[in-house]
Amino acid sequence: MQITRRVLLLAAVLGLLLAGAACSPEEETAFRSVNALRDQHGLRWLDWDEPAHAKAVAWSQHMADEGRLSHSVLSEGLPKGWRVLGENVAYAGSVEQAMATLEASSPHRANLLKPEFLRVGIGIVERDGRYWVTQVFIG
Repeated sequence: MQITRRVLLLAAVLGLLLAGAACSPEEETAFRSVNALRDQHGLRWLDWDEPAHAKAVAWSQHMADEGRLSHSVLSEGLPKGWRVLGENVAYAGSVEQAMATLEASSPHRANLLKPEFLRVGIGIVERDGRYWVTQVFIG
């Protein structure tokens, strides 16, 4: 069963790449990390969402420009049709550190593991050795 899930996760990542999603290697790492955590908890993997990705990149850029963490207005910049939205933001010296920080925080972990979320867009901006991460969840 574990091997089957890993094969499916690899297929999902390959599908993302073949679909022409414009994600960076860092964003792909974060995407895999989110779905690996969900897999460990028996949850459905999240699909990649391009409008959410565009919003997440823009917000990470905004935070890097401001030099501080903040949250966006979630509904702005996303197409209609969603039922539930969520957002995680972080910064760290590496993507892996940012992901570990989000996973260790109860409210952020709740977003990562919320069964109602079906799609995610992740935007990562590197500035002066600091990675600014925004995850936009859609259900």
